[in-house]
Amino acid sequence: MTLLSAADLAQIKVDVRGIVEDISVNTTLKYRQYVGEDYFDPKNQQWAENTYTNWSGVSALKGMATYREAGGNVEIGDVKFVIMQSDVSNAISVSDLVVESGATYNVKRSMKDPLNIVYILFVELAT
Repeated sequence: MTLLSAADLAQIKVDVRGIVEDISVNTTLKYRQYVGEDYFDPKNQQWAENTYTNWSGVSALKGMATYREAGGNVEIGDVKFVIMQSDVSNAISVSDLVVESGATYNVKRSMKDPLNIVYILFVELAT
């Protein structure tokens, strides 16, 4: 026996998307997915920078971490973003970046909710 029917789960996804995209409480961020290492280009005789795929226009809820996690992955005061899992094509990793209003953040921790509807990202300002 399942706790939620397919129709219930679909309605929850619609409700969560409505909250995440509510313009009175959301922010828009650009998610930069890491796809490659630095490499030396022999033709140009230069080092190429990290390669990222940019995803723009991802709606997110923004908050702050309110607890500290053992091992230092999450600290009180870290920025927390909640985004729809369906808005990004691959799993989010600690190699990825998030850009919001011109500020770039390193992803410290990425978690999924138990129903696989949203990602919860804990990030810190990139230096």
